[in-house]
Amino acid sequence: MPEHPTDRFRRLLVSEPARALAYDAMVMALGTSEFERSLAAAFRACVLAPADHRLRKNLLFLLQRSDRWDEMSAWIPRQRRPLPARETHPVDLAQSQSRYRWLMDQLESKRSDEGWTPSVVENWKRVFTMDSRHLANFRRSELSSGTQTPPDRPAAFPNLEFARLYPDITEEERVSYTPGLRRMFLTLFNRLYRAGCPEIDWFDAAVLDDDRFGARLIELDGVGPITAKSIQSAYYACRVASLVPQGGVVLEIGGGFGAVASRLLAIRPDITYVLTDLPVNMVLTHTYLTSLYGDAVAGLWEDGDRPSPEHRALVVPPWRLAELPLRVDLAVNTMSFQHMDERNHAFYGDAMRKLGTRRLYHLNRETPIAGVDTMDVPASRYGFMADYSVVETDDFDARWVEVIAEARS
Repeated sequence: MPEHPTDRFRRLLVSEPARALAYDAMVMALGTSEFERSLAAAFRACVLAPADHRLRKNLLFLLQRSDRWDEMSAWIPRQRRPLPARETHPVDLAQSQSRYRWLMDQLESKRSDEGWTPSVVENWKRVFTMDSRHLANFRRSELSSGTQTPPDRPAAFPNLEFARLYPDITEEERVSYTPGLRRMFLTLFNRLYRAGCPEIDWFDAAVLDDDRFGARLIELDGVGPITAKSIQSAYYACRVASLVPQGGVVLEIGGGFGAVASRLLAIRPDITYVLTDLPVNMVLTHTYLTSLYGDAVAGLWEDGDRPSPEHRALVVPPWRLAELPLRVDLAVNTMSFQHMDERNHAFYGDAMRKLGTRRLYHLNRETPIAGVDTMDVPASRYGFMADYSVVETDDFDARWVEVIAEARS
């Protein structure tokens, strides 16, 4: 007759009495329906031993088993921390338009054969008309469509429709999307907790968003105004914050419009953040971060432009990366290596090498989609990964893989 799970846990209690609180919670969950007592015991165990992965998993198991998943954020032992108030600084949209035209001239005529230029999948990023109306509302336009998913971008909106802005979010959309956004919040919060991220205390505050540049906000009960992008960006920022040493340098390859950078800069004001991307994204990044951090953001566009000590964020064209007078502590990429081809990977691998990049964090597609992603190999086998030794890898949701790696030399 097979051993009952409760007998196995009782036997383990005798051999490992230090785990009594956790095993007691499991025994009660398996042998009775007193989930409230079980949760209390598991919570107490986590508070007493916050670094114990087994205790964290026990608590999550009990929350799921007792159908209390929506209460997860209230049960996780932590001290919620606020971020500094979001400031608003003026931005020069005319200058942004002029800078975009200059960058596109570099792309089309002067540097068209260089390895950073768009892959087949991203070739559509050559066709924007960046007028002031769309730039002022770029989160409601196809200028940033590559960084957005519903409900940030309406599901029914024609793909790559450049002539008009996204409409206001409707009540039907709010009702439809709010449960999914809550699941997304709890799922990513769960991943942070399971990973033992010390910056988890920042998560709720980092998730909050505002309506600058036309963000389509949804109010999430118990959290506040959010977007799908802000939930993702808060996760990445909290996930990587502990990977950067004090006063370190982060390089984000494919920074979108600066959503991750904006949150990591708030959580870790000691770091210097370098962002590089294709022309339209560089302009949006510079515009968005300047609206938050003002003169602390610098665009190092041309030869001779150099960072200053007062600069916290540097927006740098790809062709200027290798000449930066910096040593990179952490390179970050989230879901854009997967849209690059082999020449793009080789280009950025060489740049990371020349900048002495010590550590790499990336989350990209492990299962290619024919006709959607240009890559022919899984994310775990990109060419530049030969320069790194994988420290941690984890299946994200059966499609993407999350990787932390250290430089081999």
